[in-house]
Order: sequence, then C-alpha cells, then structure tokens
Amino acid sequence: MTKRITREERKQQLIEIALEQFATVGYTKTKISDIVALAGVSQGTFYWHFKSKEEIALYILERGNQQILQMISLGFQNTRVPVEQSVNSSTRLFEALFHFAEENRFFTMLLFKGLSSEELLQQQILRIKKNMEEAFVHNIQQAQKFHMIAEHKNPKVLAVFIMSLIEGVLSRWVDHEAAFQELTLEELVQQTVHFEFFGIFGV
Repeated sequence: MTKRITREERKQQLIEIALEQFATVGYTKTKISDIVALAGVSQGTFYWHFKSKEEIALYILERGNQQILQMISLGFQNTRVPVEQSVNSSTRLFEALFHFAEENRFFTMLLFKGLSSEELLQQQILRIKKNMEEAFVHNIQQAQKFHMIAEHKNPKVLAVFIMSLIEGVLSRWVDHEAAFQELTLEELVQQTVHFEFFGIFGV
C-alpha cells in the first residue's frame, strides 16, 4: 500500500521543486504549472500552500536566511579563548556553511547568482547577504572585546573580506569549477579557515 504523503511533506516537495527550477531554469521562466507538473499535483494543491510563485520564493529565501544566520552564530565567543580554540570555532562555522551549501546547492546558486530581473526578490537576496555581513561584524566585535583581534582593525571591513571569501569560494564550488573539484569538502573548509585566520588574526 502506497504511503500517503502528509501536508508538510507535500509543501516541502513543492519547495524543493520550485527552488531547483528557479536556480536552473530561472525564476521568470518557471511557471506554477511547471512546478505542479513535476510534483504530480494540481494547481489547487500549490495554492493550498502558497498564494503565488513570489510567495514560495520569498519563503525559500527567508528560511535560508534564518538557517545561515544560525550557522554564523557558531563563531560568536562568550569569553576569551586560545587561538587554537578560536580556529576550531571558525572551522565549525565554515563546516556548517559549506555543508549547508552542499546540501542546498540550488539555494546557494540562487543566493550568489541573484534574481536581478525581480526587484523584490533581489532585495531579499541582498538583505540576506547584508544580514550575513552584519552577523560577522558582530562576531568580530565580540572577539575584539576579548582582545582576540586587534582593536585598530575595522570589523566592517573584515566582515566584507570574509563575505567576499565565502561568496567567491562557494559560488565557484557549486558551479563545479575544476580548481575546487580536486579538494574534498573538509580540505576546502580547512584551506578557507587558514586563509581567514592568516588575513584577520595574523597567525
């Protein structure tokens, strides 16, 4: 007997299909009829969960925003710790981000490619990146508070460097650029963390 899919499972199915279509075919070219056809359901089922294509896209972006910010919080320090422990904290943060990118490749593609043709959605994507940057600023300011990073260094500038590093590496990695395909995910994380600390902590 075929197991009946739950309402939440159906919603997740629609989200996954829509996300893949947005990232590979393009948001503008994707129609609700395409999404429901791939899901094998009626358009009424789609509208039971989402009022429009824009609403499902906004839902996808906001969920991704919350997940990413939660991962960046892994780098927040509540007290001064040795450099080795701080490196481990950054490693966990980058491992979380890179594993998220691996498991959510289509969201990562959408985030870094953007949706320039859709002003509202593009604003949301830019907001996610800004939130990420501000979260890194918060982490850096906390590290400065405990004298783990030199006080003369500008947290906002350092956060821009970190964001540029993450965006550059992940966007090329999800696009399967040859230079990154020779590395395991763990090796990529280790090299990224080393680069971060060499540039920011000077170790």
